[in-house]
Amino acid sequence: MGVLREFEADDYRPEYSLLVLNDPAVEWPDEEPEIPHYRDRGDTPNGTFAGSGAGWIYADAPDLDDHLVRLELHDEPPPDGQPQFDDVLETPYRASSGTISLAWVTCGPGEQVDLELGNGEWFRVRIARRREDAEDRPGFRYHWLLQFWSEAVAAPVWLARSAAVRSSRLSQDLEAVLRWTPQLPLETSIHELAKFLLVSEADIRDGLTTAEQAGKLHSESKEHLRLRLGPAATSPA
Repeated sequence: MGVLREFEADDYRPEYSLLVLNDPAVEWPDEEPEIPHYRDRGDTPNGTFAGSGAGWIYADAPDLDDHLVRLELHDEPPPDGQPQFDDVLETPYRASSGTISLAWVTCGPGEQVDLELGNGEWFRVRIARRREDAEDRPGFRYHWLLQFWSEAVAAPVWLARSAAVRSSRLSQDLEAVLRWTPQLPLETSIHELAKFLLVSEADIRDGLTTAEQAGKLHSESKEHLRLRLGPAATSPA
């Protein structure tokens, strides 16, 4: 069937250069543990491009002019590659009320519902952004496409990048991979992470160093990468 429902706004003005989507009514059931690693710790890290969590999606939204934002709900993973976008990330998203809406850094959506996702809790969302010439004025504008479909939790993957990355922000991407990995530790390699995040192996090494120094993650092994969230446990004196 393809697209089940859709919403489009051509006059979205982001605050603080951030695109924000929120669940209008967030209520989570009691869980054990209360905050699993793939949920939230209270912040909304969006890394080098975009990030997601329980009831929130944040993404870099440069420029102060209106952004065109399109939301789609699909009944299966949509085909990738068409139309062409500059930056593309696939990441899990956790829904509470079964709805999602455009919001702002300083203001939630209230009772506004822009897209009904249905009764599911776990979704995957493909977040895509491109810069295009504006039709009604000199310069350019940004066009967003966010496509949702039901899917079990799996780590984020980057499908397109338009710019080089900084290790401080790449460290958030690396942490996001661990947050959304269903079972830790994650056994991987510099080469595999570089392919997953669409960056160089040198970038991965710098990002891992920054992430470890910040206590975001650590490796249990010196011979190969066995990554866990948080700082390494210190040995008793």
